[in-house]
Amino acid sequence: MKNLLIVESENDKYFIEALIKHMNLGNVEVSNGFICNIDDFECLGGLSSPRLTTVLKAIKSRVKKEDINRIGIIIDNDDKTDTERLALINTSVNESFGVETALKGINLLSQISIDSKQQVSIAAYFTNVGKKGELETVQKAIKSSPSPYADCLDKWQSCLVANGLGLKSKDFDKFWVQVYIRYDTCTKKEQKQAGKYCSNEAAMNKLIWNFGHECLDELKVFLNLFS
Repeated sequence: MKNLLIVESENDKYFIEALIKHMNLGNVEVSNGFICNIDDFECLGGLSSPRLTTVLKAIKSRVKKEDINRIGIIIDNDDKTDTERLALINTSVNESFGVETALKGINLLSQISIDSKQQVSIAAYFTNVGKKGELETVQKAIKSSPSPYADCLDKWQSCLVANGLGLKSKDFDKFWVQVYIRYDTCTKKEQKQAGKYCSNEAAMNKLIWNFGHECLDELKVFLNLFS
């Protein structure tokens, strides 16, 4: 049997795969059918139920062929509540599987029927730090290398705010992580081939994240549902 995780973007996929490797979990596939593509500007408008529904419908057709046992859905909390995120997922699950209010909370497996003979379990987790944020918020919290370049962005942001031009927390955290990866954790030589050595994917193979950080505890509980 196979367990499948749905994530929002390639960056989420790289991060979750690295965490799964750190936890030494097996039999877990991170779906290539992202809810949205990292290069698709529609992602900037936030997660939508129709995009999630499309992915779930595609997975439903795979369940019988590939004997998928459990499906995990990982999306960002952003500035939404757990109740709002669960409502979004339940709407998509209802449209895809014909089941109303399948998920009652995070980190809880709910069993739904595919047909009269087959069932699949679904659970959800919302990426966050203190019930807010997204992947980059987590990455910023668990960075384990000195970050003088990235930290100086705080003064830049303060200057922007003073002039009525401050970035949203979501955009600032994304920029912070990119600067941390490229300038704080890449050597001068690596920066000459930044696409190869200073990308989000390459960063997951470097010892620049504290995968033992407490803010990952709840996510690890979720991932252990699929071990």
